Amino acid sequence: MFSSAKTVLITGASRGLGRNTAINLAKQGFDIIITYQSQKDAAAAVVKEIEHLGRKTAALKLDTSKIASFDAFVAALRDELRRLGREHLYGLVNNAGIGLDAALRSDLRGAV
Repeated sequence: MFSSAKTVLITGASRGLGRNTAINLAKQGFDIIITYQSQKDAAAAVVKEIEHLGRKTAALKLDTSKIASFDAFVAALRDELRRLGREHLYGLVNNAGIGLDAALRSDLRGAV
């Protein structure tokens, strides 16, 4: 039996902007599937917070730098959708990324 509830996939949602997006969408009535790369405990905390809001949720590991892992991720996502009673996703928020800290070149300061 499939539900008519809307489910959103948010990549990179174990912390920061992705986490805040997931929580806010859950507050608006969406069910949420999040991904994380290495912050499994932080992702579990997000799942717990979304469940506390009364929404269905799940966290899946995804390393977007490893294209060879995408087929396995898609299979896991399909399994999770079925577990949640869903046929498809309503939306996708691509938030996964990396942060690189580097000094701004002195000749570029003030150029933007």
